[in-house]
Amino acid sequence: MTRKLLLMVAILASCKDPPATPDAAPVAVSASVSASAAPPPGPTTYAGTYNAERGTLYIPDAEAWKGVNLRPDDAGATGEGAITLTIDPDGGAVTGSLEGPLGPATLTGVSQEGAISFQVAPKEKTDLAFRGTGTAGVDAGVLSGDMHVSSWRANVLREATFSAKRK
Repeated sequence: MTRKLLLMVAILASCKDPPATPDAAPVAVSASVSASAAPPPGPTTYAGTYNAERGTLYIPDAEAWKGVNLRPDDAGATGEGAITLTIDPDGGAVTGSLEGPLGPATLTGVSQEGAISFQVAPKEKTDLAFRGTGTAGVDAGVLSGDMHVSSWRANVLREATFSAKRK
């Protein structure tokens, strides 16, 4: 056992630093280089408008559905409103808000590979507090997409398209 230990010590003692290569010069980082590097971009905010219309509900033509009577809702909550979305490039978190016929509401979601998906949640609890989902994409600095929402009783459906420009 002692012979092996002595042999190992002898081998380690004979090791020298690897030879320096003439092509590899030490790398120096100057303060001017690191100071000139641009900081990572911050969150990007888009602001625009949406247009809400009555949503559609599909009822099958099957015999079991013959007695279902649908009547159009007269709840209002249609027309133009304001939408704001902010995308954080660090992690892709999406936040925003709606004002107008579908609001006030908050938007939370995610942006990944150029596609955005978010949920709509009401800020206040009322009969016409809308909840749902939305999707969007960015093309040439313009964010555009659609939302599908319903009232808390699911008796009022709304569909909206929107477009927002970078602030």
